Amino acid sequence: MMKQIWATPVILWLTILSVNAQLPSGSIAPDFTVLDINGQQHHLYDVLEDDKIVLIEFSATWCPPCWAYHQSHALQDFYAVHGPSGDNTARVYWVEGDPATNVNCIYGSAGCNGYSYGNYAAGTEYPIINNAALANAYQVSYYPTIFAICPNKRLQELDPVSAEEIWERVQACPVAYGVNNAGVFEHDPGYDLPEICGTVDLAPSFLLTNLGSAPLTSANILLKWNNNTIESIDWTGYLDTYGESPIQFNSFPVDHDGTMNVVISSINNNAGDEDFSNNYKNSFFTIAKHFETQKVVLKIRTDNYGKETFWELRDDTGKVLEYGGNSLVGPDGGGAFPLGVDAGPGAYPSNTLIKDTLDLPAGGCYSIHFVDAYGDGMCCNYGNGYYKMYNIDNPANPIIVSGEFEAYDRHAFSVGLQSSALHDITKSAAQIEIYPNPAYDLLNIALDSDKAQVVNVRLLNSIGQTKQLITNHPLAAGDNSIGISVANLPDGVYLVEIKLGNQFIPQMRRVLVQH
Repeated sequence: MMKQIWATPVILWLTILSVNAQLPSGSIAPDFTVLDINGQQHHLYDVLEDDKIVLIEFSATWCPPCWAYHQSHALQDFYAVHGPSGDNTARVYWVEGDPATNVNCIYGSAGCNGYSYGNYAAGTEYPIINNAALANAYQVSYYPTIFAICPNKRLQELDPVSAEEIWERVQACPVAYGVNNAGVFEHDPGYDLPEICGTVDLAPSFLLTNLGSAPLTSANILLKWNNNTIESIDWTGYLDTYGESPIQFNSFPVDHDGTMNVVISSINNNAGDEDFSNNYKNSFFTIAKHFETQKVVLKIRTDNYGKETFWELRDDTGKVLEYGGNSLVGPDGGGAFPLGVDAGPGAYPSNTLIKDTLDLPAGGCYSIHFVDAYGDGMCCNYGNGYYKMYNIDNPANPIIVSGEFEAYDRHAFSVGLQSSALHDITKSAAQIEIYPNPAYDLLNIALDSDKAQVVNVRLLNSIGQTKQLITNHPLAAGDNSIGISVANLPDGVYLVEIKLGNQFIPQMRRVLVQH
């Protein structure tokens, strides 16, 4: 991942360009037919209708971060793996979008009527296009702007990230396959916190999408909680390939941890779905951590970019009670500053420990929300930042610990009296350590158990499939260690679910497998 060092001039330029609103993610990409600098013609919708994913970088030859990103070879690496010479799933276009720049600037300074940082064409295998009208059509308001366009013609904006991260992001694209094929896309669980505090109403929704060549005319869709069916919808209609229909379930209350499943169980009068991998979405919820008193200590250790951090404390109605960090980032600025952010009001210094005492007005449910302007969290590529929350009378044992996230991190917690069962679960959770992270061969789970008991461990992939399972493993009182082999698992993000005795540990642990 690339950090930016040109924050002030770049943000000034962003301000100058931001007269037009950028096309929002989810928009339908405008079609175009253009010639590249070698005279080859490219028609966007023809490429998309061939079920290809398209990346477009809008850039300018005089733009420092554009040149830095070009020199990272992220798009070239992506194109080599996923372009025509790779698995042939994607196409990449680089567009010079400044109307004042002539084509010579793409090749360097010779004959350039403005400024160029270098030869963008040298070693670049994907098409280069000099077309300011195309940048206008996409309402580009800053450089570089990168769009990923899915075969269904919907676009999403990407940060200037590595080839591997681009591929991870575009996995959300619907891609047609087979004759009868439907999928769950744009899934929203109807609740934005990973923990249940008190009683929560869940109201999931998604876009039912046809990915088959045959029209989608019927589907049975199930909503489940802990494998119990909550609602069944018999949908009928008519969707051509990439056609979409919104599905909204009724809300239902939950007051305990569990797994919510949205499943397309059958389509087209039981014709058989040819790709079941996109027929479901799983959402995992744990019990919120608990604090004994209404005074909670918040400790923040910033990373090398302290000015990227902002946080809010909210009550159960969403009202903001306290906040801190860079107000220029704000509650909605996660990942919104890929080119850097200025140190605005309240910005924290880098590599600094900040301590705050949160005064909560009453017992009940609350949530803490952290935002990172760049979108790479507080740990661990650019310093070992974190935030921890403690009971005020026990500053040695944090109840909530976090820092490894992307743009946003949020957690619910409770304050006041609670049941003894919930207290036992919360107490147990603090005695578990999982390492290394990332893991490439063996994932170790260290458990400090207060008594002899059994443990069950599940390793789930990002779509909720169980990839490794350990059942009824005996634990002795004291220190224990369990190893899980990940050597043969694909690279990606996994979740570790732990059950001590008959109690699930709150907060599934996220681990990265990387070979």
